Parts: sequence; structure tokens; C-alpha cells
Amino acid sequence: MKSTIAVSKKVKEVLERKKREMEIKLNKPLSWDEFFQNIFREEEERIPKLTEEEAEILKDLTKEDRKNWRIREFV
Repeated sequence: MKSTIAVSKKVKEVLERKKREMEIKLNKPLSWDEFFQNIFREEEERIPKLTEEEAEILKDLTKEDRKNWRIREFV
């Protein structure tokens, strides 16, 4: 499936520049699909992953902090 997305000239220039930079970094030409897949892959790698235990600890800390916040708010 092929599609076209309308973007401003400035955005197009930025995307083309970033695509060229990535091609130089990878030392190979990229299609627009490959370029965007690489961008999303890099973004996915930057998202921190929590274990179940870490998530529970953060959830408990948030709950406790909210209780304290409510107490401070009405004092």
C-alpha cells in the first residue's frame, strides 16, 4: 500500500536531513519505510521497562504520596 502525507516544506527538509544523517550513520541508503521503522525502533528502546515488582513499588509510592498530598491540602 502506498500513501502520501502532506507536510510543510520545513518539516520535509528536517525529515530529509535526518534521513540522510541516518543513511550516513548506517552506511546504506534507506527507503522512507526503513527510515521511519528505525526511528520508531530507537524510540521504543528509549522507553524504560519496569518489572512487575518495580511497577508495584511505584504504584504504592504514588498511592501513599496522594494520601499525604490530600492531608497537606486540607490542613
